[in-house]
Amino acid sequence: MRHVGFMGGSSMVELGTASEMMDFFNFINKRLEGKESNEIAIRLYSKYIKLEQLEELYSMVKDIKSMLSSDEDKYFKYLSGIETCIESAKFFYNSWGVYQPVKVAVTDAPYYIEDKNRPLEHYDELKPNETPFWLRQ
Repeated sequence: MRHVGFMGGSSMVELGTASEMMDFFNFINKRLEGKESNEIAIRLYSKYIKLEQLEELYSMVKDIKSMLSSDEDKYFKYLSGIETCIESAKFFYNSWGVYQPVKVAVTDAPYYIEDKNRPLEHYDELKPNETPFWLRQ
């Protein structure tokens, strides 16, 4: 069973299985239903976050974290993982002028290398109903 998490900048945060990540995104989608920021969550689920979208994602994560109830504590590590990767992506970009995007990725070796090195064009070519790379076997 593959493990997945978030990647961004020089950071990778392993969080659990693909089904656990799906549960996290179901939670996010319920929280953001009907809101503009739902588009950024959809993009994180299926593709990657563009540099100019980092602040919007960061704001969304902070808002959701501040409203977690005690029965939703299990999602805290996912939200914190996103924050870690946002900070790393910003630092990497500010230090070296290269943007390593925030995205969901397989974290098991050697599969994470494929996700880390996959050209962004491959993500951009995904159709709306196509399975994200991190969910493929």
